[in-house]
Amino acid sequence: MTLEERGYAAKLTKNEKIIYEFVLRNKDKACFMTSTALARELGVGDTSVIRLSRTLGFSSFTEFRKAIQAEALSTGNLGSLSHVPYEKKQKADAIALTEIPSLVRQNFMRKAELDFANNTDGKYQETAKMIVTAEKKYIAGFRNTAGLADYFATILSHVLPNVRRVNHKDGFEDEAIDMGEKDILILFSLPRYSQNAAIVLEIAQEAHCHIVVLTDKITAPITAGAAKVIVNDIESVSFANSISGMVLSMEILISLISKISGQQGRERLKTLDKYMAKTGLY
Repeated sequence: MTLEERGYAAKLTKNEKIIYEFVLRNKDKACFMTSTALARELGVGDTSVIRLSRTLGFSSFTEFRKAIQAEALSTGNLGSLSHVPYEKKQKADAIALTEIPSLVRQNFMRKAELDFANNTDGKYQETAKMIVTAEKKYIAGFRNTAGLADYFATILSHVLPNVRRVNHKDGFEDEAIDMGEKDILILFSLPRYSQNAAIVLEIAQEAHCHIVVLTDKITAPITAGAAKVIVNDIESVSFANSISGMVLSMEILISLISKISGQQGRERLKTLDKYMAKTGLY
C-alpha cells in the first residue's frame, strides 16, 4: 500500500494532515529527516509526527521513514540534486546507520530496472559489434571513472587486440591523437564531468572516430557526436556516485563481446593464459 493509499484510508488530525502533505510533496527531503527535525520544520510537536506514523499503520516513525525512503527510491528522488560530494554527504548523514545496507540493496535493484528501461538489448548488441569490428579500441575515463575504464580495457584486451587506455592523469593526449575513423572511443564520464573527458571527446570528433559514451543521462555534456549513449542512474545514499548501473552495463557488453569474438577470442585467451601461468599473475 502506498503512502497516498494509507492517507486515503486514515482519519488525520489537522497537524497530521500538515505533516502528511509535506511528506508527500517532499519525499526526497523527508526520507532523511528525524521525527524531531520534521516536527521542527513544520512547527508541530514531536508527538504529532509519531501519531501520524501510527495512524498510517506503521509501528514506529522508523518504519514510516523506511516507507518514505522506498517511495523516494522508486521515483528516483532519493539522491541529492547536487553533485558536490560534501553537500551530498550532509544529506546522506541523516540516514540511520542500520538503514543503509537495506537502502543500498534497494537502490542496486532499482539500477537493474532502470537499465532495462533505458538501454535496450538492441543498443547493447549494436554497441558490442561496433567495439569488436573497430580497428583500435580507445578506452577513456578520468578521476571517478578512471578505475572503471581501466577494468573495462583490461578485460577487453583478453579477447580483443588493439585495446588502448586513455585514462592517464597526464599525457592522455599522446595516445588520443592517434584515433582515426576506423577506431572507436569508449568514454566513461559521470558528474562532475571531467574536462579531460571533454578534450578526449573533441579529439575523437575531429578524427571522425566512432564514439560510445557511458554516462548518467542522454543530455550529458559529453554525449555530443556519440553513436551510442548508454545511460546509468547514479543516485546513491552516500557522497559518491553509484556505479552499480555502469558495472551492469560493462558486464552486459563484455558478455556480448566475448560471444562475438568467437574462436579469435578463445585463441587469444589461450595464448594469454600460457604466459600468465608462468608468472602466476592472474
